Amino acid sequence: MRDSQKLLRLFVLLLSVMSPPVTLANQEGVPPDSGPEPFTDLNLRFSNRSISPPENLIIQTIPLTGLSVARPFVAPAPQAVIFENDQRERLALLSTNKTGRLTLFLLERLPLDPKLPGLVQCANNRGCQTDRTPLTGGLGCLALCLKDILETSAGNPLP
Repeated sequence: MRDSQKLLRLFVLLLSVMSPPVTLANQEGVPPDSGPEPFTDLNLRFSNRSISPPENLIIQTIPLTGLSVARPFVAPAPQAVIFENDQRERLALLSTNKTGRLTLFLLERLPLDPKLPGLVQCANNRGCQTDRTPLTGGLGCLALCLKDILETSAGNPLP
């Protein structure tokens, strides 16, 4: 009988430790279902082929003429990266063509234009033009820079 009581106490202890804590925000009347800020949890989806979105979805097309990315030695090089939120809404598309020209297609109004010099600086700092790591180098490197810029500018919506 004592072993079953010990197991019951252990089970109750584990439940209390594993249950989510009540946060101050919920105690102060903030609605618990208020979703995350836009662009704070972007996901990257890589494609082995270039992608051009339908014209009716494109808000803005930005040619990235001052940037180049390396191609990996061992794996197929991604040709496009889709940026989407957790609701699987596509927000932007970074794609390269056969000649290696990079183009960013904005599918939503994103606060990005003033940040393009930051994108060039990030790509240069990370060495995107020489990094040949299969996923995090080359186009993936540039996509990670862009992802960081979009996530940090979430609080600065366009007018």
